[in-house]
Amino acid sequence: MKKIAILSLSVVGLVGCSNTPQNVAVQNTNVSVAVNRSQPETVAAHSTEKSLPPASSSAPATTATRPTGSTESPMARPIDVSAQTAKIEKAEAEYKAKPSDAKAKENLAAARFERAFLLTEAAQYRAALGDFRKGLKLNPNDAEAKTMHDKIIEIFQSIKREPPKEGEEPQPMPFTK
Repeated sequence: MKKIAILSLSVVGLVGCSNTPQNVAVQNTNVSVAVNRSQPETVAAHSTEKSLPPASSSAPATTATRPTGSTESPMARPIDVSAQTAKIEKAEAEYKAKPSDAKAKENLAAARFERAFLLTEAAQYRAALGDFRKGLKLNPNDAEAKTMHDKIIEIFQSIKREPPKEGEEPQPMPFTK
């Protein structure tokens, strides 16, 4: 349930952030100024009062950036999923070696779901969707994964964007330590 709340909160940023130029009228008691928001802006706070706490130290620093023209959420951030990717690769090899082994199938689905949830927390919804889809083909009875998959699809629909077609989901964003 916590993951769904994080996802729902992330949508606020996804819907609120856009590359679409917007004209905004800023009014004060004595001043009215039209601001063209077609160019990215940098904002610096003038006070620390009511400011957000510093970023969590559990979030690793990274120098990776979103590729130009990316269709990923504006809130997407690169995260290190190399350990989960290695688990997926190992589980895939075991499953291919013994396709009738229920435990190998379960392990592969679990590895996919683990990475999918991490990608969802990092707002990499398109990549997460791919892992949820592949995992649900192996284990369609995982209620939490099914709920998160459906929530991501609902979010795409609510913002009138197409989710990636099955098999066309991107890989996780590159991460550089």
